Amino acid sequence: MQEKAPSDKPKNSVEDDPFIFAEAKLRSLVIWFAFGGISILSACSFGFVGYELIWGKPAPENWLAVLVKEHSAAIIGIPAASAAAFLVVIILKVTSGSIEFEAFGVKFRGASGPIVFWILCFGALATALYFLWGKVA
Repeated sequence: MQEKAPSDKPKNSVEDDPFIFAEAKLRSLVIWFAFGGISILSACSFGFVGYELIWGKPAPENWLAVLVKEHSAAIIGIPAASAAAFLVVIILKVTSGSIEFEAFGVKFRGASGPIVFWILCFGALATALYFLWGKVA
């Protein structure tokens, strides 16, 4: 039986560096806590809004119904644009790997790539909402 040479070991393995496993577990834990916190906050917000709209005062006196009617682009459109920009960035990252690009002589890679790309996508969608939404005189 032929044994593997020491150079055949993959670099950055758990045997070489035990902190790699701990770092991966910590990242996973942080992601799940962030996801759980956002889920709980979203559920509470939607619950409050639903309660106010269904069991609150009638429409002319209900502050939330008036707010949604007068500013629906800000209340519905901007969060939808934020989610759409997030989905674009996530889909690109999943299908193509890490997002790296260069704009105006500045290279964006690592964590800055997805962040800057999300800002660009969100800005484009928010600008489109501004120009396409019917303005009230």
